[in-house]
Amino acid sequence: MATLTIGNKEYTARCDFSFDRTANEKYTSKEEDKSGGTLNIYMGLLNEDALMLSAFWDCALSHLKGSKPSSEQIEEAIMKIIDEDTKGDATDRLINEAFQTLENAGFFKGKIRQQWTMMEKMGAPKKAAPNETPEMTAKRIEEQEQAKEYMEMLKQARKERMGSTTSK
Repeated sequence: MATLTIGNKEYTARCDFSFDRTANEKYTSKEEDKSGGTLNIYMGLLNEDALMLSAFWDCALSHLKGSKPSSEQIEEAIMKIIDEDTKGDATDRLINEAFQTLENAGFFKGKIRQQWTMMEKMGAPKKAAPNETPEMTAKRIEEQEQAKEYMEMLKQARKERMGSTTSK
């Protein structure tokens, strides 16, 4: 479970209704789409987007209501860890902790499993159209290969985030 020290207090991340609600209110891709914020954070962490650390902690502490640290306090605490790091791995460590917390949260198990299932289906081979031209076939095959490569990259990143392998 990810923890973050802000001031003299250590906070433990919590992935629950408050997390999901805050993520959907603040971190969705499209204004009209008020869902998907949690998956945006998940995919951002998977792709090593350090900006998602702030989003993760903003949501993970949202259950605290009035005593919740501000976004600025959260970002200062994250930057303090990164700035004081002597090994140069603080950002990776923070991202991995946040990712693992989301990945292992019982509250989001179904949502994350469904996301991976959907991505697998998107990467599955497409059937040829009855009137497919050679150009269309070439494009379809190229898109399938790109989707397959992207899926493999995501799977590898997931293993790395979960600590199974390292590429660095």
